[in-house]
Amino acid sequence: MVSTAKLKPGDRVRAIRELTGLNQREFAEALGVDITLLKNIEYKRNRVTESFYEIIGRTFPEMLPWFVYEGPLTLDSLRNSKSSLCKVAAARIDAGFIPAGFFSEDIFKDGNQ
Repeated sequence: MVSTAKLKPGDRVRAIRELTGLNQREFAEALGVDITLLKNIEYKRNRVTESFYEIIGRTFPEMLPWFVYEGPLTLDSLRNSKSSLCKVAAARIDAGFIPAGFFSEDIFKDGNQ
């Protein structure tokens, strides 16, 4: 299990991927990146580049503050997102599919962080 304190960027990439329910190949395709790059970031062999931050921001705009600095993330923002993948994440949270170890227990309660 990953500690929720001071997650590495690779851990946050994996958390977002698991929250969407996609495997690495599907997630890489959704982001438009090579699967090898995604794996290397998740396994912390590569650093997250500025262009990768931009890709995350375009694909998951409501998750960007959390991805960059573990900033605020609300269930309501995911539900109301224009991003279909953010809406998928919201639906999975509503169904109780929250990946263990990445998010504090109360982060998604009642739309609050």
